[in-house]
Amino acid sequence: MFYRVLGFVVWQVGKWYLRRRAGALLPSRRAAAAGLVGLAVVALAVQGARREGSS
Repeated sequence: MFYRVLGFVVWQVGKWYLRRRAGALLPSRRAAAAGLVGLAVVALAVQGARREGSS
């Protein structure tokens, strides 16, 4: 039980530290979501092109 609590505390402090340290460098959630959607669209287009090319 102690290790579970210790792990939780370490995780929370690590997240806080990274947000504080690199918060200005990270994109907003909206920009990150848009980037992930764009990456997924490109991946699907490449996969579709590979399937058509191998037929």
